Amino acid sequence: MSDAPQISPAAEPAPQLPQRARLSVAAWLAGVSLLALLPMLGFSAYTIYRATAEQQAQAMATQQRRTSDAALHVGQQLESVFDVLRAMAQAESVKQGDMAATYAMAVRVAEADPRIVGISVVDASGNQPFNTRRPFGAPLPRPPPALMELQRPVTERGERVVSPLVVGEVSKLQVVGVGMPLDLGPAGKHVVRAVIRLESIGAWLNQDAWPEAWTAAVVDQNNIIIARSHDAGRYVGQTATQLLQDNVRQGLTAFESVTKDGTAVITSVAAVPGTGWYVAVGRPAAAVQAQVRGSMRDIFVAGAVCALLAIAGALYLARRLGRQLRGVVDAHLQGRPGPVSRTTLREVTELSEALTEARAVATQATGELQGAKEEALARLKERSEMLDVLAHEVRQPLNNASAALQAATVELARTGQQAAAEPLRRAEAVLGDVQASIGNTLAVASLLVGGEHIEGMDTDIDALIEVAIADMPRDERARVVVERATNTRTASMEPGLMRLALRNLLSNALRCSPPGSPVVVRVSDSDEPLALILDVIDRGAGIADAQVPSLFQRGSKRPGGRRQGLGLYIVHRVMELHRGSVLVERSSAGGTTMRLVVNQHAVV
Repeated sequence: MSDAPQISPAAEPAPQLPQRARLSVAAWLAGVSLLALLPMLGFSAYTIYRATAEQQAQAMATQQRRTSDAALHVGQQLESVFDVLRAMAQAESVKQGDMAATYAMAVRVAEADPRIVGISVVDASGNQPFNTRRPFGAPLPRPPPALMELQRPVTERGERVVSPLVVGEVSKLQVVGVGMPLDLGPAGKHVVRAVIRLESIGAWLNQDAWPEAWTAAVVDQNNIIIARSHDAGRYVGQTATQLLQDNVRQGLTAFESVTKDGTAVITSVAAVPGTGWYVAVGRPAAAVQAQVRGSMRDIFVAGAVCALLAIAGALYLARRLGRQLRGVVDAHLQGRPGPVSRTTLREVTELSEALTEARAVATQATGELQGAKEEALARLKERSEMLDVLAHEVRQPLNNASAALQAATVELARTGQQAAAEPLRRAEAVLGDVQASIGNTLAVASLLVGGEHIEGMDTDIDALIEVAIADMPRDERARVVVERATNTRTASMEPGLMRLALRNLLSNALRCSPPGSPVVVRVSDSDEPLALILDVIDRGAGIADAQVPSLFQRGSKRPGGRRQGLGLYIVHRVMELHRGSVLVERSSAGGTTMRLVVNQHAVV
């Protein structure tokens, strides 16, 4: 045997885990994370898309409702003018054909009604016995053929008419008018016509202030603009855009259009009852599109952030898992126990089961939330529709009844029947209280279903106060005195809500003060905090100290057990929405001062 030493074969090195195994695990986990995220991101995108679409639909319904309300109000005002003419036609002197007495009555009516420029009478052949814009007996020109053609339905069929924009034969200005049959007894059948101020039509259109960027207009039978919310002096008398005319001719009530100044808008249209006119309201399309783009951008940003976080988490877990797998493989090849114990595997299994259960619970909760949301939206829509029914079905007959009472009261007072006119005045006052109560009830419903934020706009303070005073009964307006302690002319607020709050305070102050005594509206401001201050000061008997804590609560009781109305609760709610306050600044036997503080930093 050889003495050469035996050389044992070298031990083979342990096989190494391929480097790309870790990358494969990382890629696999990242892919699984993305696949898990995709349905959630898709559902979130769909939910936000649906919510955005529902918001747009609700906004469009609100726009259409406001358009219909504006058209209805214009129609009611025209009907009220007809009521005045009908009351004049029932006078005994008119029925007897006394033209001089009829002229005198028409002059009084035209002077008493700020909506009417003048009243004229014309027969079927075009002869004008009088026009209140000229002295009685003064020679008057014959109406041009176009105007005679407009009154043909009156002379031939006894119908009443509402004219488009025409040039008056006396004033030579652009005007609109209404006409109806007038029986002058021995003097024969005539047509009585009333010319209406274009400014009055603009005031009817803008009774409730439109959002600053919106554009509203009243268009006549010939598609001529006769009133506009913006730049009325520039556009009244011009023809509506061809795109608007084409869509209206097709019977559409909501469509995309362009205003006269070139702004792309979403337009809603409503016919003015009893006329050939219609109201068109445009809301900038850019704002709607920006809202959609903003919502979708938020979705994409949130999705990208979630995806990046998921990938980063997956890569981190893959790295940790790769290390453990390499340790297990190395231990198996070397014949030693692996680093993963049974306890670890059991914990991983329990964690996996817990994650699966949590995912199922999250899916169920998401479904329940979606169902609850759809149910809430349906209830909100139903409540909005009920408010529309109340606004249309309750307010219209009350407004018509109020106009008829006013006309009857004027006629009885003119004929010297003061005793008979007094009950009508009391009935008119009661009807006014009923209208105010119904208006406050509808306002409370709208405020309760609204949000907790308002969009303030730069509002003319003097115009706001004038509109609130104009809401008071005609005989009471002269009692309101405005005092200024500041040169500030505008402030940020929601004018419709502030008008409602100020109107309720003025109504209370006039009612609580002695008859004929003045009620003061004082305008001031403060620097810290930066705020507009409106004080309403009456000369009533004051408010009991025990009543003050519950004064602005809904349903609180007055002394004697009677529940107080909704007026002060509405004032309190409006100021909450403005992030301001209403408070009793002073109250004594000599009167009460109610203060509205509109915080300018808080109105957004």
